[in-house]
Amino acid sequence: MVLGRADDKVLQSGYHEIMWNCICDCGNKKVVRGKSLRGGISTSCGCFQKECIRDIARKHGGFGTRLYAVWNSMRQRCMNENHYAYHNYGGRGITICKEWDDFSVFREWAIESGYDESADRGVCTLDRIDVNLPYCPDNCRWANMYEQANNRRDSIIVTYNGVTKPLKALAEEYKVEYATAWKKFKNGVPLDNIFRG
Repeated sequence: MVLGRADDKVLQSGYHEIMWNCICDCGNKKVVRGKSLRGGISTSCGCFQKECIRDIARKHGGFGTRLYAVWNSMRQRCMNENHYAYHNYGGRGITICKEWDDFSVFREWAIESGYDESADRGVCTLDRIDVNLPYCPDNCRWANMYEQANNRRDSIIVTYNGVTKPLKALAEEYKVEYATAWKKFKNGVPLDNIFRG
């Protein structure tokens, strides 16, 4: 229930986001974004989501596993506006396919797609192939941290000799210092001249 207007949240861009003081059915008070109220994103103080997660954990028996932590982390980034990384995921429209609401369905996909529970940390991580599309079977893979680092929104993707890769990966492959390759690329130097000249 909305109690009244709260102080605006001022973003780095200078934009003022309208905030509201609310009280949850459980009695907790919370300040909520206006757009989250209008869009039906915020329906509780978080107690409902915790209850749902507990129900899901009891249902599939995966709670406490490393894969469950991966699944839960994905959901937090996309659905919990209080998560530190929400602005890079749910805040910019990254969603999760409906079928992955069920951990057991996600677990089945993970195992079929090469998930390795015993892999060292950072070797088998969940990665979206296209960083602007949702988490779903067709857009996800298991990748190491190096592949993840080369698959970022700010990566420069180029096609050279019929292969499409991040500029950084090509620079490493052709033993060209990345800063040099980046500077030449930004100045319009053709890729042939960067990697062969």
